[in-house]
Amino acid sequence: MKIILLLLTFTLCNSIFSQNYKPDYTSRNNEIMRHIQKDEFYDAIKKMDVFLLSYPEDARMFFNRGLAELYMNDYFAAKQDMLKAKELGFSEHRDVINFVTSKSYLVRLLTKSYMDFDSLNPENGFKPDYSLKDSLQGSLRPERTCFDVHYYNLTVKINPKTKSIEGSNQIYFITKEITSKIQIDLSDNFTILSIDWKGKELKYNRLFNAVFISFDEPLRANESHLLTIGYAGKPRVAPSPPWNGGFVWKKERFNYWTGVACEHLGASSWWPCKDHLSEKPDSMSINIQVPTGYEAIANGNLRSTNKLINGYTNFEWFVSYPINSYCVTFYMGKFVNFHEFFSNANGSYRIDYYVLPSHLKKARKYYSKTKDILEVYEKLFGEYPYKRDGVAMVEAPFEGMEHQSAIAIGGGYGKKDRRNYENKDYDYLLVHETAHEWWGNTVTMGDMADAWISEGFATFAEHLFIEEMFGYEEYVSASADNMLDIFNIWPMVGKRGVNDNSFLSGDIYHKGAAMLNNLRCTINDDSLFFSIVKNFYEKYKFKIVTSSDFTNYVNERTCGDYTDFFNKFLYDTIPPVLKYKFSLVDDTLRFKYRWIHVGKNFTMPFSIAINNEKNYRLNGTTEFQTFILGNVKSFYLPNEKRFKKDQITKNSFTYYWTSW
Repeated sequence: MKIILLLLTFTLCNSIFSQNYKPDYTSRNNEIMRHIQKDEFYDAIKKMDVFLLSYPEDARMFFNRGLAELYMNDYFAAKQDMLKAKELGFSEHRDVINFVTSKSYLVRLLTKSYMDFDSLNPENGFKPDYSLKDSLQGSLRPERTCFDVHYYNLTVKINPKTKSIEGSNQIYFITKEITSKIQIDLSDNFTILSIDWKGKELKYNRLFNAVFISFDEPLRANESHLLTIGYAGKPRVAPSPPWNGGFVWKKERFNYWTGVACEHLGASSWWPCKDHLSEKPDSMSINIQVPTGYEAIANGNLRSTNKLINGYTNFEWFVSYPINSYCVTFYMGKFVNFHEFFSNANGSYRIDYYVLPSHLKKARKYYSKTKDILEVYEKLFGEYPYKRDGVAMVEAPFEGMEHQSAIAIGGGYGKKDRRNYENKDYDYLLVHETAHEWWGNTVTMGDMADAWISEGFATFAEHLFIEEMFGYEEYVSASADNMLDIFNIWPMVGKRGVNDNSFLSGDIYHKGAAMLNNLRCTINDDSLFFSIVKNFYEKYKFKIVTSSDFTNYVNERTCGDYTDFFNKFLYDTIPPVLKYKFSLVDDTLRFKYRWIHVGKNFTMPFSIAINNEKNYRLNGTTEFQTFILGNVKSFYLPNEKRFKKDQITKNSFTYYWTSW
């Protein structure tokens, strides 16, 4: 969803005539409109200021001035003017006014796919009131930290007729300290059929979705154990997959077509496991049993296919790398497969495509550019991390999801409207989900609070891909389009230990990518910046990371202090604000500027465009600086709503608000 003011394409409302209007009312109003049509916002606002001295009750003019201020990213002034217009009875364009002035309006709009608005507490920043259930899922309690899972052997039977599943999971773990109780997680809508350890049936206590298993003797540190859990039930049906997850039961041409997406919801929504983001087994077997005649696709490589005596077929898949639990998946359907190989200096690996037969022709065309994406990401971040398991794209009964080595791609092949990027040669769902193989699947956040690491880097990777394929100007254009989707309702870093839903506004995608672009511009050394990104990935691949890990790594590599920079973007809702004053007399511009609402060591560049011809990069700090330039007829500060991509100086186009 793009910022709602663009729906107006900045068509200002003609001011209505007051009962006591003066003869010059129309001419003054028309003059303001002419300035706006020429993008002369400073002149327009100055004339509106004077106009409102004569007509202080003109609600439309307050609204128009608010729109002009929005185009200049002066959100504080825009909010005041929009509220004034509303107070004076302006009733048109209510969505625009609410967008600018009402946080609850935005929250209701942005959370409708995730949760009931009434469950959100304004006093808690429009997040839910966290409960024991939330902390049981999201926290690292002693019953979790006392053991480490190194291997799962999962078996799940899918019954599409009854929309139910049953199965078992063998959990191989090593104790890290002495314990007599551990926590395993399984949604409470499932029945636990058995918990076996050394041939003994263990007792357990269930609290919401947490299953506390008691051993009849203490387990000493550094011991290896095997626990087998049998279960059955009906998994939750996804209300809005993949964002609000669960199972998706569909039919395609009278054939069953089933899948699951459970990021944030948790893998324990369909199989028993240690369901915390910090836990990644070293490897895993996935046995999916489906009615004979159907195929089951899962992560990794297919090891065997065996017909069972009950009219089912077992598909055994094996993942040979660490995997986070929400990436574990399956797809059931009647698929056709085609494949190709990607080669690099170290050899080659296989790329498999599993699609519905009716979509084979357009899927072949759609995936013909997969190698382009892999080639760019290998250059930027390093070699594809799952060579042994290969790459797989699977047609899923929902939009898409970054399931490791079995990426879900919905059936809208060739769909070009997922992004408003100028270049439409690629479907950026494929570009984005492929980026997750590096960011999210390999470098993985250990808490939902840090989910921007996954989504921010993957979205930024889209822009870097565009730059590699089409040049820096297209990168600027993509960055600007992305910035239009930032809402600044919640901090990017959420609350730790409660499985916080940090996806709600989408800022972990869009603001995360904007922050990385701003960091690139601030460092202003592309060789160093791309080295930081690539080496951070290399250092933390197959590991769990936090926001602090990235902040500390940037400080270390730059020999600088970017703490205030990251604090502003990660933990605050208001972007940096550029406070400025200017005079333009006798063609000489005196422009005084500094950053406000930031830490004292904050620094970041921005662009200033002169005479609609030339662009300068200015580096702001918290101290006032003055930029003086002659032969100036006009100027503006390029932002995501107004810029000329062919005039932007390298590493100067950043995301911020203004106040003047």
